[in-house]
Amino acid sequence: MDASLSASALSIIEVLSNRVPKNPKPLQFSASTLIKVNYALDHAWADSTLLKYRSAVNQFIAFCDSENIPNHFRIPASEHLLCAFAASRVGLLAADTVQNHLAAIKAWHIYNDKPWRGGTRLHYILNGVANLTPSSSRKPPRPPITRSMLLLLASHLDLSSPFDACCLAAACLAMWAQARLGEILSNWETSFKPAFVVCRSHLLPPFNKNGSRKCHLPFSKVAKSRGEDICICRQLGPCDPIAAIDNHLLINHIPPNLPLFSYLSNRGWRCLTKKKLLLRCNSIWSLAGIPTTTGHSFRIGGTTELLLAGVPPDVVKALGRWSSDAFLRYWRSLELLAPLHIENLPAS
Repeated sequence: MDASLSASALSIIEVLSNRVPKNPKPLQFSASTLIKVNYALDHAWADSTLLKYRSAVNQFIAFCDSENIPNHFRIPASEHLLCAFAASRVGLLAADTVQNHLAAIKAWHIYNDKPWRGGTRLHYILNGVANLTPSSSRKPPRPPITRSMLLLLASHLDLSSPFDACCLAAACLAMWAQARLGEILSNWETSFKPAFVVCRSHLLPPFNKNGSRKCHLPFSKVAKSRGEDICICRQLGPCDPIAAIDNHLLINHIPPNLPLFSYLSNRGWRCLTKKKLLLRCNSIWSLAGIPTTTGHSFRIGGTTELLLAGVPPDVVKALGRWSSDAFLRYWRSLELLAPLHIENLPAS
């Protein structure tokens, strides 16, 4: 290092160090800045996430009450306390659930500007919780929605009914576009947040001769308020999402400012909610002996169908807006997959 440069750097460090008081006072901000900080934090997590986190923090507080932990030891919580809380769940909860509870407690610390002290010991405690999880607590993989299930819907729904037409369109789009129901549906029947729900104006015109379209999500789990676009591609048969959407728009003349998945009822416009969609779908599938399915099953189903159809995984990943390779765990139908790709390999 050049001697003059080294001396210059040292002099700068010395000057800066001399400017730092021996006992610095905490930073003080104006009231308006603090309000903005709190406002930003209040919107750092989705409403559904906050609801789950609140429940987890309440469980942590109840645990502290049962152990007579003084309030000033609860936040910031020592790693010793965090390990004790996690270990108290051994044999009762799945490891993923315990990890989610700790994520909630960590978020609680962050919100209150307190240090998080979870470390290596907590990591090993969680390993132990996972290894000791009873089989009864292990959640079976959520079953995917299949093409045959969509065909059942198409054959049993009254597609001249505003509500049923809306349900089929939402179900087909959610599956084939690998969309989360929370990204396309309102949480309430009589109101919605335009910044979070797909509206009629977000459905773009067809981009090819087959009528495939794009739809803009104003808010998504990963991109947040930046939003993302999804592709709705034409399919063959009655579970084609393009035909289902066209029928829905024909039956329900939706104004541009209303949610895409809304319908006209005898009480006026109503938003299709996740709860109402699942109730309608499961009422049909249950008649065929199909177990009750959840909202995430649509996204799982679309991913599974595309992989089994031979669509390259990187294309499935891009279309599904997967930020990691976690989607590959939905490649579950090995009895279909193995013969498709491995049987009758050429002899060497």
